[in-house]
Amino acid sequence: MATEDAVREALATVNDPEIHRPITELGMVKSVDIGADGVVAVTVYLTVSGCPMRSTIENNVRDAVARVEGVTDVQVTLDVMSDEQRKELATALRGGTAEREVPFAKPGSLTRVYAVASGKGGVGKSSVTVNLAAAMAADGLKVGVVDADIYGHSVPRMLGADGKPTQVEDMIMPPSANGVKVISIGMFTPGNAPVVWRGPMLHRALQQF
Repeated sequence: MATEDAVREALATVNDPEIHRPITELGMVKSVDIGADGVVAVTVYLTVSGCPMRSTIENNVRDAVARVEGVTDVQVTLDVMSDEQRKELATALRGGTAEREVPFAKPGSLTRVYAVASGKGGVGKSSVTVNLAAAMAADGLKVGVVDADIYGHSVPRMLGADGKPTQVEDMIMPPSANGVKVISIGMFTPGNAPVVWRGPMLHRALQQF
């Protein structure tokens, strides 16, 4: 009969497709239950509910556990990490260091942050952002745009920003266009190619911006 230790050892061979570390190390294994008939039920945490790699993770878990001696069937259930669990994972990925302080979040800061967002694509988020930024810059304000759309980064093209960021020591200096400083993942990918990131990878990219 299969043992829980053997199953967890098999799960340790399954890497997260993007973070490239074992799901056991990342705290993604919620539970392992083994029935008397050899049926193993594994519940795995996803970092986000809309994880694009959910099928890959599910299949890899099923294949790894199925190879354990004594296992007759594998049932995989997917759950989603809580906000607290995601914070703990992000801290672990940073090597245990505290999250970087955001200067404009401090009391008394004159910086104002406007978020333009929608759960649906193609509704004009980028157009509104670019026009709002350009209008404020024309009024003499210092404006910066963070293009947080990792999957469809069109802001640099709409602003006419074709330059690349400049690195000075550990600081990234964003290019400017029409009086607006802008940073986008599109400036770091060849040919403006889309990226398939999620959870911690996505979070860390935006943090570095």
